[in-house]
Order: sequence, then C-alpha cells, then structure tokens
Amino acid sequence: MKAILRTALIAALAMNLIATAQAQTSIRFLTAGDLYLRLIASEPEAREVGRHYIMGVVDALSLVKDSKVCVGANTATLDLVNAVLDQLKRRPDLHRFNAASVVREAIAIEFPCV
Repeated sequence: MKAILRTALIAALAMNLIATAQAQTSIRFLTAGDLYLRLIASEPEAREVGRHYIMGVVDALSLVKDSKVCVGANTATLDLVNAVLDQLKRRPDLHRFNAASVVREAIAIEFPCV
C-alpha cells in the first residue's frame, strides 16, 4: 500500500512539474491579429472584449503618462476603438505583433501629443 501511495505521489509531483514547465514556456501575449478578430467578430461579447482590451491599454498609457499618446478626457471610446481598427484593417502586416504595442502606436498616430 505504501508503495502505491509513494508512486502516486511521485506521479502527481511529476505531472505538476511538467504542467509548471509547460505554463512557463507557453505564455504568450495577445497578438494584434487576435485583437482584430475580436473587434470584427459577429458575437457582441467578442467585440466587447476587444474594446475593453483597447481601453485597458489606453488606461495604462495614461497612468504612465506616455509621451506619445495624448488622449483627452472627452475622447470617446468609439474613437479610440476605430483608430485601432482602422490601422489593423489597413496594415495586416501588424497582426503578428503584440496587440498592446500596436494599440499604442495606432493611438499615438491618431491622438499625438503636439
């Protein structure tokens, strides 16, 4: 009985180590292509996730006072989303990059600090 428990414990520990190793190597950020697919999805929930992602990036940029982005207090969420969506439509070459960096660049183009 002890041998069975010990074997089960070793197997559980091994599985935990494998899962931890896989989790550490499989971390990836949302790509701009993934964001684009959410923004154009037929499901309203998917589109909402995309909009919230963009607003989260904009909020983070505001918190760190990014010098390239100047979004006013009266800027509409739809304007920010459309700025990103327009870039993603026109520039499919950006789809392979990190979504947050593409959002930052799209917002900086549309809402630059002057």
